[in-house]
Amino acid sequence: MSRLLLFTNDYPYRTGDVVFVEKEIDALAAQFDDVVVFCHARDTSNGMVDLPDGVRLGGNLFVPEPEDAPRRLVEPASLLLLANATWRELWSGRLLRHAKLFLMGAKVGITQAHRTAVREAIAGDPDTVAYGFWAMGGGLGVPWLRGVRRRVVRVHRYDLYEDQAIGGYLPYRPFLFARADRILAISRDAQAYLESHYRETAGKVALSRLGAHGPATPPARLPHHTRTIVSCSAVSEVKRVSLILDVVRGLASLDPDRPIRWVHFGDGPLMPTLQASLADLPDSLQVELRGQVPNSEIAAFYASGEADAFVNLSSSEGVPVSIMEAIAYGVPVLATDVGGSSEIVGPELRTGELVASAASPSAITATLSALLTAEPGHYAPRTRWEQDYDARRTGAIAAELVASSDQESSPERGSIG
Repeated sequence: MSRLLLFTNDYPYRTGDVVFVEKEIDALAAQFDDVVVFCHARDTSNGMVDLPDGVRLGGNLFVPEPEDAPRRLVEPASLLLLANATWRELWSGRLLRHAKLFLMGAKVGITQAHRTAVREAIAGDPDTVAYGFWAMGGGLGVPWLRGVRRRVVRVHRYDLYEDQAIGGYLPYRPFLFARADRILAISRDAQAYLESHYRETAGKVALSRLGAHGPATPPARLPHHTRTIVSCSAVSEVKRVSLILDVVRGLASLDPDRPIRWVHFGDGPLMPTLQASLADLPDSLQVELRGQVPNSEIAAFYASGEADAFVNLSSSEGVPVSIMEAIAYGVPVLATDVGGSSEIVGPELRTGELVASAASPSAITATLSALLTAEPGHYAPRTRWEQDYDARRTGAIAAELVASSDQESSPERGSIG
């Protein structure tokens, strides 16, 4: 019997990465006889989503257990792996600057791999594959696992680009990538970053894009006087939602007789600051901060045909799923040229326009105005979604890469885009 141990941050709980993992879980269930999910979820208050047939929850590794005591974690096999990880960290020149964070990360990873439920899921089954959906959080235990046939890890943004990490460091990357048999990168930018920064990834990296679901046919766009701008992200420093407010203010001032409506989905630590910035809005600007809502509500908004443009002005990105969702409904996009955003947004892709991360609000406003006034048919965002980001295709490709044991194949095997 083939078995997959799937390590997530939150899935199957209704928070965090559930919207990402659900795009792959059916395809993974089709590839393996038994899928056992181990999460690392802090917030379980919203309950669990329904699991497909053949998928079960093995446990939440975030919840402390008596077996996590340090004296119980110390055993010869774990010590040998720790020595390996320490040597690689020292050789890479990372250990002396980040010894504390390295040890903290190692403790989390060893604890995850040491759990009885994890060991029992592996025991006696020589055909077990371990898949860390993230290279941090729930995926930290993957390189410490023993007795599995293959180890696969997926990298995105926060778990890949060290200059964006707290303290500029992510724990034991050389060890993690050396122990991985395959590494799934969500963008060509991520793929290039891996191959240029870590020699341990040579021959292991496969391009496996994330995806989004979309309607069978795009919604009809009805003529309307108000131009509606939509955004969807956490309200955080990296996402720069306040900059979007500056841009839509500028857009409203360009043509006061043509109302602007900005709808933002998402919440975060800077929401109070953003709300305080809404004082004295011009009469021609309407702002709706919808907060954290179910993904189905965002899909329903797009299905209404109200959105004229989607805006993402983050200072750092992988490839935003929020953009994939917008183009699935035929909504053109304005985005900053960071991370892998240029792989999904750009005039040559007919999905929208890119601006430099350091562009001024007035320059971004001018670009957004041009996007909104483009001739009908100038952009064809949904075509790019159909080719590269339809979750029905991306999920199947990812599942095949996780299940495949062909290590002689090109890293581009099965990739899209």
